[in-house]
Amino acid sequence: MKTWEHYLEQAKHFYKNQNWSEAIAAYQHVLELNPNFPGIHQRIGDALQQQAKAEQTNLLNFYKQKIQQNPDDLQIYYQALEISPNDAEIYLGLGKAFAKKGLFDRAQLAYQKVLQFQPNHPLAESFPSAQNSLSSLTPSLPQTPQLDQAKQTLDTLNQIALDSFLNTNSQLNFPLVEHPEISIIIILYNRAEVTLSCLYSLLRNPFQSFELILVDNNSTDTTRQLLQQINGAKIILNHQNFHYLLGCNQGSKIAQGNYLLFLNNDAQILGNSIPSALETIKSSDDIGAVGGKLILPDGTLQEAGSIIWQDGTCLGYGRGNSPTAPEYQFKRTVDYCSAAFLLTRRDLFLQLGGFDEDYQPAYFEETDYCVRLQKLGKKIIYDPNVNILHYEFASSSNTSSSKQAIALMEKNQKIFQQKHKEWFSSQYPTELKNLIFARTQAREKQKRILFIDDRIPHPWIGSGYTRSHSILCNLVKLGYFVTLYPGDIRHIEDWSTIYSDISQTVEVMRGYGLIMLEDFLRERKGYYDLVFISRPHNIKHLNSILAKENLLKSAKIIYDAEAIFSIRDYEYKRLNKIPFTEIERQKAITEEIQLAKNSHHIITVSSQEKQQFLAQGYTNVSLLGHSLSINPTPKTFAERENLLFVGSIYEKESPNADSILWLTSEIFPLIQKQLGQDIELIIIGNNTVEEIEQKVNSLNNQSIKILGKVDDLTPFYNQARLFVAPTRYAAGIPHKVHEAVAYGLPIVTTSLIAQQLGWKNETELLVGDDQINFAQQCIKLYQDSALWNKLRKNAMKRVETECSPEFFSETLKSILKSWEN
Repeated sequence: MKTWEHYLEQAKHFYKNQNWSEAIAAYQHVLELNPNFPGIHQRIGDALQQQAKAEQTNLLNFYKQKIQQNPDDLQIYYQALEISPNDAEIYLGLGKAFAKKGLFDRAQLAYQKVLQFQPNHPLAESFPSAQNSLSSLTPSLPQTPQLDQAKQTLDTLNQIALDSFLNTNSQLNFPLVEHPEISIIIILYNRAEVTLSCLYSLLRNPFQSFELILVDNNSTDTTRQLLQQINGAKIILNHQNFHYLLGCNQGSKIAQGNYLLFLNNDAQILGNSIPSALETIKSSDDIGAVGGKLILPDGTLQEAGSIIWQDGTCLGYGRGNSPTAPEYQFKRTVDYCSAAFLLTRRDLFLQLGGFDEDYQPAYFEETDYCVRLQKLGKKIIYDPNVNILHYEFASSSNTSSSKQAIALMEKNQKIFQQKHKEWFSSQYPTELKNLIFARTQAREKQKRILFIDDRIPHPWIGSGYTRSHSILCNLVKLGYFVTLYPGDIRHIEDWSTIYSDISQTVEVMRGYGLIMLEDFLRERKGYYDLVFISRPHNIKHLNSILAKENLLKSAKIIYDAEAIFSIRDYEYKRLNKIPFTEIERQKAITEEIQLAKNSHHIITVSSQEKQQFLAQGYTNVSLLGHSLSINPTPKTFAERENLLFVGSIYEKESPNADSILWLTSEIFPLIQKQLGQDIELIIIGNNTVEEIEQKVNSLNNQSIKILGKVDDLTPFYNQARLFVAPTRYAAGIPHKVHEAVAYGLPIVTTSLIAQQLGWKNETELLVGDDQINFAQQCIKLYQDSALWNKLRKNAMKRVETECSPEFFSETLKSILKSWEN
């Protein structure tokens, strides 16, 4: 028999050769044979630590190999940084990957991390410091080689199209509209080839209720020939060049549309830009003009709304960045938008006398007009759904014309400064740190909230996101500016999906994730008044950032503890007979609650969980449940049939996954035995765990219907006779139960859910905690119309009282107002 001394020598040998698993096993033999051997626990711990480091190193090397193979795959960089968060070379590669995708703002953050970890990195020589970046705040005409090349390519294509159009005597036919909604005014001076591309884009756009007004300022190229081949437009032929400003005023006087759209001839309308702009300007009487996103031929931004600084200088926000970066995807009030595309009300334009002729021949006329609109109490809105491909300076692209353009800008800027010098006092000073503030009109005075959650809170996701969606929508209604920061980068959605059910006035930092949160907070230090954060791992990460440096300044933190997850975790262990002590359980709950230590206010979803926080000494704790309106489906008891379960599944070990497996394998067969095989169980909800569906399908029960995600649940709530929620472990309060009741469906559930709701068995719902009892309760309710109507009526009263949208909104408003600076 081998002695403990033998195993000790073995362990030392394995440790020396870095065979960690063998060393740990040998040390454990020593512990078994000689439990009192000095330092044996320390040696095992050291070997375990070394093994973990080795595994991390191997995994990191694996990710680095994958980066070499796929240098543009952002996900691999994120995975590598989770293991090695201070690796400058990984950040350098990430920055390059961002830059390739045109995400220059994020590339800049990655490069800053490189310099943070390696201040003497060669990158420091070429990467401008924040202090030297002020030059980017002033508009400049010089073009990048890439932009020059893109323009040359566009010129070639446009010229080919024009030559073909003219030589074949082709025709452009614009519809004759008796009462147009919009009058589109385009001023022409040479560059017939870009004019044709602009007109083609108008014909392609889906909006048809417009009249086209073309004002030609005595062009000397083939523009007049082009105009002879255009039908359906109002055409003004000037005998001399009246330039842009007078041409616009001239066109506006013959316009008949309710709205005027000023459009440059070197611009091309993309997508649904015109319908979107029209919908925006019609959405409120206090909107005076709408502009959009101008995109240069090289695919970068020219502007996403524009800024007027305190000294009267101007800046196109976002120039050189990617048009799809998060900062440019949300709707906001701005100082002005370029008249390359500017939609305004005709009556307002005429009331103000059109563009001010003091700015002849051009430049600053639209800037001045937007300021005059604001003096009337009107807003200028940047609409991110308005996308315009803009050549920029098409009529002044040669060197001498560019010099003249610069001289005109300088002259008219002085006129602009003189006319509105009092108005400028409320604007932001020309400093780099003010860029993030100045992108929204200074007089808005909105309180700013940073809303941190795992992902976009679409109601259909479940898992607390339905309630998060209600909170987010109410924040917008209450007048706050919201930046939504999704921390989990595994769920990157396209922009149409993101804004499918939330207001586009919300800024969504898509793709940043928790890994970039520290950089994001540093970049926006002092910007937010409140931080609204959900879920323990998110508040834990924020705490770790704030422990190093308070990047939130005076911002107040509101922690939305929509569930105490430790409670759910230990209920799962209890259900699955995983051993634990009550001391361990209480310790886990206490540690989770203590994550709120830096929070100024805590929100819970149930009175039970509120009590947990109060017991730990917190005083600023509020209760905010769900927001639902009663909308009972009309079918009677006799007209209904079948059972309904609604719930999403994203993890194998989750309450909904357990509920479905228990319901389908053990409960529903018992129900079928008494009610017959014709009764069906309808299961609805997004499911990303294939194994769960496979297990249900393996039961070969044709009466179980798994439908997955369904956009409109109303027909299913109207058809089903009862709703089942066989939840055996959970935290918070189940939204699905409140929702089912709001649609008029009685509930059979477990005592756990009944306790969370504070509802009584036989009064608002029925309770069953084992498969036999649960099945019997379903059978009883399925057959008893009097009981069905009683539970339906009582439960709806509870939801109407406890989940009132008005009460929800007022409670949230009260919490937020109490912490506003």
